[in-house]
Parts: sequence; structure tokens; C-alpha cells
Amino acid sequence: MPPEPTHRRSLVKAAVVGGVAVGAVGVAVRLDPSSRPDDDLAPGGALELSADSGSDVKSLEVRLDDTMLRRSSQARWSTRALPTSVHSMVAVTWQGESTAEVSVRSKVAGQWGQWAVLPTLDDHPDPTDAEDTAVNGTHLRWVGPAEGVQVQVSGVRPEALTLVLLHPAPRPEDELDEVPTSLVAGRSTAARQGEPVPRPAIRTRKQWGATESWRDGSPRYNSTIEQLHVHHSASGNDYAPADVPAIIRGFYHYHTQNLGWSDIAYNFLVDKYGRLWEGRAGGVTKPVRGAHTLGFNATSAGVAAIGNYEVAGPSKKMLGALADLAAWKLDQYGRKPRGKITVRSEGSDRYAAGAMATLRIIDGHRDTNDTACPGKLLYARLDDVRSEAHRIVKRYRSSTPKVRATRRPEITGRSRPGKPLKLDPGAYEPSGAKVSVQWRRDGKAVSGATGLRYRCTEADLGSEITALVRATSPGAEPTQDVVSAGRVTTPVKVVPSARSRRGRVRVLVDFVPPRGLAVTPTGRVSIKVGSRTKTVPLRDGKVRITLGKRRPMRPGQRRVVVTYTGDRSCNPSQRETTVEIVS
Repeated sequence: MPPEPTHRRSLVKAAVVGGVAVGAVGVAVRLDPSSRPDDDLAPGGALELSADSGSDVKSLEVRLDDTMLRRSSQARWSTRALPTSVHSMVAVTWQGESTAEVSVRSKVAGQWGQWAVLPTLDDHPDPTDAEDTAVNGTHLRWVGPAEGVQVQVSGVRPEALTLVLLHPAPRPEDELDEVPTSLVAGRSTAARQGEPVPRPAIRTRKQWGATESWRDGSPRYNSTIEQLHVHHSASGNDYAPADVPAIIRGFYHYHTQNLGWSDIAYNFLVDKYGRLWEGRAGGVTKPVRGAHTLGFNATSAGVAAIGNYEVAGPSKKMLGALADLAAWKLDQYGRKPRGKITVRSEGSDRYAAGAMATLRIIDGHRDTNDTACPGKLLYARLDDVRSEAHRIVKRYRSSTPKVRATRRPEITGRSRPGKPLKLDPGAYEPSGAKVSVQWRRDGKAVSGATGLRYRCTEADLGSEITALVRATSPGAEPTQDVVSAGRVTTPVKVVPSARSRRGRVRVLVDFVPPRGLAVTPTGRVSIKVGSRTKTVPLRDGKVRITLGKRRPMRPGQRRVVVTYTGDRSCNPSQRETTVEIVS
């Protein structure tokens, strides 16, 4: 019997707010008994997708529990061949971390295709972002109109494994005009000496059909843009021009309704036909914070190339559109497309929180995270994108003298309440350039803070402190730079205790901030007792959990490890103790 239905969006949020596993109360599986099942499908009919009121994106989530997955070997499970109503996109989600390999095959036009691995989705919000959830998954694969699906899992089965089927219905307005001429070849607006790089043609959210009610919360903005991170969607390359708006609607549904993020992850998307598309809401001209590059979303924009560029090379039109976008977006902030920059990580699987990373201003996702994204064949062409973007900027900017930094500004000191920060304003040509400074809190000027020193206060907790440094010289275009001191945080003292009774372990943890600071730590806490681990949200600066309720632990001494991931105001921390388990 299929489990009882629940609302997907509310369930994803419950996993974050209340620690409830997605699907703990069931996921909707609608069966159409009138459909004729494949011979190897148990009686019950086809899996039927449906759309919420007011939407033409049909969807279905199916929990892949023991009734759906059959073990075919020691570490491999497969579903039966499952007939479905029409779907065109497929993914699999789960809870927590997983190293399992998930493969699918689809039935299209009456024929079963080859097995294809669904790459794990490595595009993510930062751990301290409110939109981060416990739900992980694969990339969403575009298969075209399909009427059957089969799933295979190898390795260790993750928790709450769930099949996601989507069908964003095609719309008449999905047929769009042809690709515009690139900025390198020239547009109707001729380059004028010293003018900014013009904005390339970008299709809006309205043009691809965003259902704005799916968004959760208002857009957030960065104080600057230092990099452009290039991704690929790993969704497949067999799509026509008219398929692209529906594909983006599918990404949007998957990110918001299935993964629980606040909006589509990327700031921009580009298709193989060279068309650019607006991604996350908030305005294409603004530094909208995305959820595309774990640890590096705070000072960047992200663009996703639609397709899988691990197996196919990018088109010339796609590379030209990427160069157009990079030249325009980076020129707004005085960034050099062929340059490098040193940025502070907020925590990724490659760079720990607070680590400084020297990266290309236009880089690939694999440069910041442990991933193959944006695919080896697109990654190999990023130098071409950098060179083309450089030529575009030079075409517009080269005729005007500009103040040039010979040494970048730098901030030293600790970003903690009561601690001073010191700014070295850098050096500039021509000599004698006048330098002005404005300290800022989350991008807003701090009144009166215009000197080379700044003392952090309690009011700065959780905020990023930056210094806007502007250099001017008569007859030359001024230059400015935003230097970040990072987010102002404070350490917290982790005080764990544990006791045991009848094979159960009760762990009590208090989180104590420094004396005199009125801050209550939030975030998530992982508690490991022996080989058992439980991760829970931190509430009111305390954690109280019990392990071994259902399966008591064996007697003996165990190590208790408490790992706190930190939040916007409090630093990560880890503390250990021991407990003697008694029966």
C-alpha cells in the first residue's frame, strides 16, 4: 500500500525547523489503476504526476523504501520498471550525506533507454543560510517526454531516499526569438570611449515562466561581486530551443519545492544556443546572493550552463554568451576577467570556514568545491571565456586613463567584538592619487567610520565588515575596491555532559558565549556517542537529546563528541567527553 500523501514544501521545511525527516509521515504516490503496468510491476497501475492549483508543472515524489527497492547484490538495489504518466525530468533526493551512486533509465516512445548515472548535486546554500536544509540529492536530469522509469542504487543506501518526477508542461510562449549578436561582434549600441560594458540580452523570470509564489522570503544582496562561478546543470544535452524555459521551470520547482531552498540556486543560466536567462530573483543588475557555490556565495555571482559538459563540449554560442555576461557583470565592480583574487571561504568541502583562497575571478565550481562541475570539457574552455571577456572590457574601457592599484588594500586584525581592525589602503598610480575610506557593515556605511582603524562592536555581530577604498586623481577615472574583514563572530564555550541508564545515553550541552555579549548561539549540533550520531538544531543555547531509545547501547565506556557548526555570529566548535554506559 502506498504511503499517505503530505505537502512536499512543508515537509522539507519541517526537516529544517523541527528535525523531522522528509517523508516521515509519507510522500504522495498516486496510482492510476486504468494504466497498464509493465509485466514486472506489482499490481497497482502507473505512477501519476499531478500539478498544484494554478501550476502547470506536474510533479510526484515516491519514497524508495524496502517495498520499492529490491536488493540485487550485496550493495545494489533496483526498483522494478515503473510505468508513469508523462514526465520529462527525474532526480533522487535523500537526507544527510551520502556516497551512493544513483542511476536511472527512462522509457521514451515505448523503448527503454540506457542506464545513466545521476551526478550528486553539489550546488548548495552556505551552511549558515536560513535556506539550507537537511535534504540533498542528485542533479535533475532532462529526459524528454517519458512514460516509465527505473532506479538503481549502489553503495550504502541513504536515508529517506525519494524519487522525484517532474513534467513542466510546454507553453506557446516558450518559442522565443533568435540569439542576439555577441558583444564582441558588436551590437546596435556602439562602444564609446570610457563607457561601461553594456548589458547583454537576458531573458527574464517572466519570460521563462517563474511562479513567484514558490519563492520563500525576499532576495538578499552581497556588498560586492568579486567572482563569477561557472557551473553546469548536468541535466542532459538533448534539448531544443523551445525546451529551455520548461527545463528552467523544472530546476526552479526542484530547488524550491523538493530541496526546500528559497529560490533557484543560480543568478543566471545559459543554454547551448547562446541565450542568457535570469535565475534568482532580485534584479540582474544587483549583487543578488545565490545558493550555487558552497562557502563562496557571499561575494560572487553564479551562472549555470544548461547541459552536461563532462560528456559534451560547449557550443561557440554558449562560450560567447558566458563572455558577454562575465564582461558586463564584472565590469560593474572593476574586476578583471583574466585576473585572480583572494577571497575568504565561509566553509566548503575544499576550504574551511575562514580560509583565504586565491582563485581566478572567472572560475569553475570545482575550484572551490570537491566536484566535477562544470564538467571537464567546459572547464577546459574557461580560459577562452576569460580572454573573450577581457577583449570586450578592453573595447569599452581602454581609451580612458584610470587610477590603477599597484598594491591592493588589505585589512589586518580579528573580526571580534572589542578587537581593532587596521586598513592598509594600498598604493596607486599615478602617484599622488587621493585615497578615501568608508567602513561598512553589511554593505551600509557606518557613520563616522572613515579612518584607517575600526574597532568591532557587539552591534557588528553576525555582520560582514568591509572597507570601501576609493582612489581619485585629476583627469583619470577613479578606482575603488571593497576589502572584506569577514563576518564579525565570537567563540562560544561548549559544555557537554552525559549520563547513562539502561543502555540509553542522555547528552546535555550548554553553549556559553563570552561574558558581556548578549548573543544566543543558533545552528545545528552533531552529537556522536561511539558509532551513533544524531544532528539536531540548537535552541535557546542548549541541546538535550537521548540516544539508544529504540536500540539500547551495549555497556562500556564511550567517547562523546559534540560538534557545533556555528552560525552567523558564533564560531564552529567541538568538544569531547566520555560516558560509562550501564545496562
